[in-house]
Amino acid sequence: MWTYLNGEFIPKEEVRVSPFDRGFLFGDSVYEVIPSYNNKLFLFDEHLERLKNSLSITNIPIPDPLKDLHPLIMELLKKNQFSNQAIYIQITRGVDPVRSHVSASTTIPTLFMSSAELEINPYRGSSHKEGLKVKLEEDIRWKRCDVKATTLLPNIIPFHREDESDTDEILFHDGEKINEGSKSNFFFVFDDLIVTPPKEQNILLGVTRNYILKRLSEEGFKVFEKEVRIEDLNKADEIWVTSSTKEIQPVHQVDNKVLPRKELEEYYWHKTLKILEEDLKSNC
Repeated sequence: MWTYLNGEFIPKEEVRVSPFDRGFLFGDSVYEVIPSYNNKLFLFDEHLERLKNSLSITNIPIPDPLKDLHPLIMELLKKNQFSNQAIYIQITRGVDPVRSHVSASTTIPTLFMSSAELEINPYRGSSHKEGLKVKLEEDIRWKRCDVKATTLLPNIIPFHREDESDTDEILFHDGEKINEGSKSNFFFVFDDLIVTPPKEQNILLGVTRNYILKRLSEEGFKVFEKEVRIEDLNKADEIWVTSSTKEIQPVHQVDNKVLPRKELEEYYWHKTLKILEEDLKSNC
């Protein structure tokens, strides 16, 4: 497996990052994950725009190689050979001579990339497979989730409790208001209405989320960005998650609530997945 670090392609086993890198010391870094199908990047421009937005908000300088990111990624895909890959990109503020909250004026950003085989969404070939198990969790994350930062400790802690071994995803809520998942965005179906929390809330604007919103609207579905509350979960006919690596996956259970069963063709998540599959065939 090959990686890329500050201008060089390096075997995974030989990668070395300084412990004085601010990404290591402070979590002073941002990241992005881009899917590739059949060696073609999906929604590359949208991912790059979000990465640049994260850099802009955090005032991390844009590394020079980012201007030629596409060919660098394509070379990494070629070296790692898998037909479908997930490309991980992380940019830190860089290595400082001493540990300090204020970085040195001479600090140069660190750019790291790796890729791994992207497992195909299991709900493509096995649509009758039972959906995900989700647990509700109070949202203790920082209030700038629009930045795709590597400081993910609140997202990770719930998965490392002894009683959470069968939990697939965490659904964060702020009081009674639903925000998003620890690693995905959420959609809710009420009768024929498809709803997802609005961008004004403390959420990351998922690239796949935005794409699905756009495509559902184009296909004539009733889809809205609006507040969803915990009490609304009892009224939901469907709940599903979206992300760049999960695509679209259905939820079977939230805490003790089990979602109602329907014929497969009646599920909106299934119809949406079919739309995405056709788009992937056309674009990739």
